[in-house]
Amino acid sequence: MTIYYKIIFFCTGNIINIFWTCIHVSYVIEDWWSSLEPSIMTKHILMWKNALSFMLRNGLLATHNPGVKFLLEALKYLHRANKRARRTQEVPASTFYVEEIIDRVIPMDDVKLWRFWSTREDTEVTPVIFCRYPFVLSLICKMAIFNNNALFTKVVHHLTHRLTVMYPSGTFRDNPESPPAPVFQLTLRRPSLIEDTFRQLGAADHDYFQRELVVRFMEDIKLSLVNIRDFFLHVFEELLAPESEMFMYNDTKTLVWFPAKPRVEEKSYFLFGVLCGMALYNHNIVHLPFPLALFKKMVGVKPSLEDLREFDPVVGGSLRYLLEDYTDDDVEENLDMTFTVIWDDQKVELDPKETGKPVTSFNKKQFVDAYVNLAFNQSAEKVFEEFRRGFFKVCDRDVVELFQPEELRGVMVGKEDYDWDTLKQNTVYDGEYHARHPNIITFWEAFEELTDDQKKAFLLFLTGCGRAPILGMDKIQMKVAVLQNSTELHFPESLTCHFLLLLPIYPSKEMLLARLKEACAHNRGFWKE
Repeated sequence: MTIYYKIIFFCTGNIINIFWTCIHVSYVIEDWWSSLEPSIMTKHILMWKNALSFMLRNGLLATHNPGVKFLLEALKYLHRANKRARRTQEVPASTFYVEEIIDRVIPMDDVKLWRFWSTREDTEVTPVIFCRYPFVLSLICKMAIFNNNALFTKVVHHLTHRLTVMYPSGTFRDNPESPPAPVFQLTLRRPSLIEDTFRQLGAADHDYFQRELVVRFMEDIKLSLVNIRDFFLHVFEELLAPESEMFMYNDTKTLVWFPAKPRVEEKSYFLFGVLCGMALYNHNIVHLPFPLALFKKMVGVKPSLEDLREFDPVVGGSLRYLLEDYTDDDVEENLDMTFTVIWDDQKVELDPKETGKPVTSFNKKQFVDAYVNLAFNQSAEKVFEEFRRGFFKVCDRDVVELFQPEELRGVMVGKEDYDWDTLKQNTVYDGEYHARHPNIITFWEAFEELTDDQKKAFLLFLTGCGRAPILGMDKIQMKVAVLQNSTELHFPESLTCHFLLLLPIYPSKEMLLARLKEACAHNRGFWKE
């Protein structure tokens, strides 16, 4: 009998009741687990995880419900021990992922059970609810839960509208003459993109933020899914530009954070949060150059010194050096530091009770913790809360909090892990184009001559985002077709919602390369001024 059969037998026998009692008071075991080396901890995790995978693969979820719960609880204690580990390196979060869940569990059914039982006391008949154990859910599974939840909400709004139209009398007693629209439409002028967007978001009923989004530009009144991608691309580009004055930048101008002294009204941060929520809700990767601290705060994780090192490597590195490398005598003799610091061009006392309090060997951790708290919490508390309030007017907080901070950042902003060979292998061709067409061969030869930055610009041109999807480049399938009625004087064009490249036929590689570079550099073809 294999170890998995033994565990399953153990989970389904009478002894399970005894073990349930033990595991709920097993803080000693948890402490021991947290002291293990990563390689040993991994073996313990895999033993319980593989037993759970076996049960799911063999359809034992319904018949052995208590056993599945037991295995999940054991993994929960291991996961908590891993987080508490007194070592520099944790076991990767992906070690806990149970891949079989996505094929054996219907995401929306699990969400419904999760919400139903969240307001009730558990009993013996409480089913297995995987959303209670998000650490075993793979990123694909979490994304499926989020996307299905968003789709379900949009469908409800469509059905509500349809019922109101079919049965207008008495369906909505508050306003029977005006059934609620099933979509939320933004009608915008390109030259006044931020002004129009904020005005219409500010005037809208917050309930509309969760409806299907429609974007219409005054310069091109026809509706198109391209409009949504282009809207998010350019609205975030403008909002995060220094000219907007909404954010503070780090010294290298690569990352932004919420300012200690805002130059715009607080409502703007609420509306910015709404836009971030709408981008995630409508599956759009956007430009959000924030440190991981933002995504930690969105899922209830406390920012750390490592986050400050990401945002400001000089300050963060100095604080780490103070904590880990300076001896007790060095702090007082050589540093001459106080709790008075400068943040966002403002002088701040980290200990308001004692102005100019010196940093010593005894309070240096207090100093570092206070500095991190100032940077990511205290300095911008009001504007961040406005941002968070706006974000969760669109996205359901409980579903967002299933993600790890790194996962949430990846889903929202993509990743810089480019596999151009995969892009080429996944490409399909339409009309007269095919893989061996002379113009296609020339295109790929020209593409290889682009610099890394130019290839990223091409990805932006093609998809509306310059970063790769969190699940990899194989999630992008480019289609290449001939740009109709074009000559060699025309530039390539794109339809970002379809990953469609409209490529004219050119007489030479040099001309194709020149036209391609120009098109990508100015986003020609999908944001025509």
